Amino acid sequence: MNPGSVFISHSSRQPGFEMTERLADKLKEAGLDVWWDSQKLECGQTFPAEILEAIIRQHYFLFLMSGHSVTSAWCRREVTRAVELGKIVVPIRLDDLPPERTPLELAGLQWIDLRTGLDAALPAVYRVLGLGLSESFEPSDDPFSRDGRLVAALAEQLNYGKTFTDSLNLVQMLSNIGLRCCATERGRALFAGMVSLTHYRGSRIDYDRVAAYLHQGWRR
Repeated sequence: MNPGSVFISHSSRQPGFEMTERLADKLKEAGLDVWWDSQKLECGQTFPAEILEAIIRQHYFLFLMSGHSVTSAWCRREVTRAVELGKIVVPIRLDDLPPERTPLELAGLQWIDLRTGLDAALPAVYRVLGLGLSESFEPSDDPFSRDGRLVAALAEQLNYGKTFTDSLNLVQMLSNIGLRCCATERGRALFAGMVSLTHYRGSRIDYDRVAAYLHQGWRR
């Protein structure tokens, strides 16, 4: 696998497609090996082998977050596969999105803001891809900072989830995501305890108790 290789996940609808094309051109000019679905392979009924092979082959995974991409079954499959494969995932925000619409696999990850234009965002993109710039991509370098953002993101999902469910399934899913994505032992212990019986109120798990447990446990 070439460390200088990038997979860009995007919506085939505008403005995601055009922005991906422009970003890919810039990264190629910088000497990177870039793969993106310029042929709109995702239009078929089955997950194209070419896309899966590209995710496996490329080192970095950039996800252009837009209102279209976060609701695209294809994009969500790509993100899930990239996380499962342990790729370096970099969310790039193209639209204004509320926290509850951000894919759970991206919870706690530092994102790059593309809403002010490609030229303004390129320095941050270059830094995270290691293109010889001296500044570090600070949030990704600190596992405690990253896990702290992950705690906040999962607690936010619980606050959103309680508006329509009180199922244990959501808490179990968030716990699994936390365990898979965290970088510290402290985080692992915290996320493993999310389904404790102490968080129940009667026969139902209490989302507020779980959220308070996450916040208080991380501050200790």
